[in-house]
Amino acid sequence: MSPETEFLGSAARMPDFLILGAARAGTTALYSHLRQNPSIFMPSAKEPNFFAFEGEALNFSGPGADYVNNSVTQIADYQTLFSHAPVEAVCGEASPLYLYAPKAPERIHRRIPRVRMVVILRNPIDQALSHYLYAVKQRIEPLEDFSAALDAENERLAAGWQPLFGYSRFPLYAQQLSRYFKLFDRNQFLIRTYEEFQEDPKDVIDSITTFIGADTSFQSDLSSRVNAGGVPRSRLFQDFLMKPNPITGMIARVMSQELRWKIRDRLSQFNLKREVEMPDRARAILRERLLQEIEDLEHLLDRDLSIWRT
Repeated sequence: MSPETEFLGSAARMPDFLILGAARAGTTALYSHLRQNPSIFMPSAKEPNFFAFEGEALNFSGPGADYVNNSVTQIADYQTLFSHAPVEAVCGEASPLYLYAPKAPERIHRRIPRVRMVVILRNPIDQALSHYLYAVKQRIEPLEDFSAALDAENERLAAGWQPLFGYSRFPLYAQQLSRYFKLFDRNQFLIRTYEEFQEDPKDVIDSITTFIGADTSFQSDLSSRVNAGGVPRSRLFQDFLMKPNPITGMIARVMSQELRWKIRDRLSQFNLKREVEMPDRARAILRERLLQEIEDLEHLLDRDLSIWRT
């Protein structure tokens, strides 16, 4: 018996559900709200990205590459994430790269073919801008003009930069979901929109809780706003929060990563300008690249998404 087979014995846990994405469509908030439910177990480290990169040696370059390069790539390490889950808990995790990564559907199907999958979709044009603003907030996007960042996509990805910088590639939802629908029954998916989540978060949380088979009587605290994007008012202060420095290094010695990031993100919110206009040229680029994708998605899901094309 191989070590991997031995590890995957009766005591091993794998997720009962996955939040596939989309990126910048409320998945961090969703993860935070679901974790409050005692009947749901989700690892403290969000976005292990296991099925996106299983078995791969990761060497992405460019700003912020460590985020992806530190992904979980070995099954034993992935299993460890769920080793402390209560026996009766519904287990899950959230990695928005799963919707984007071409190999993720096949890997998921091989490991957990009956898993339930949750997808939150956002207007692709708005999603692309939000992704850019997230990179700006994290101080890993060196270009201050969104249009220039869109122009640089192909060159950056060809140079080995992490997938985040493919701003107009992340919201190719029709292509991405088609890969999943070829392998899984559609009743294994719950698909909602970011707009629905913003308008009625309780309804979306309740629908997900029911879908994954967790305790539906528990009501999460939905008052907090998690991982909101924006443009830094002070780049120096944002650099202090987001980039390594002696002060944050000293704090890291005495405080857990989860708590540090929670405090960092809370402070960051006070330094962000919320309302950011889409540059006209960037909107024109995105409409050219994504309008057909929206139409294809409408046909795939048999759902009217014309509001995204306005």
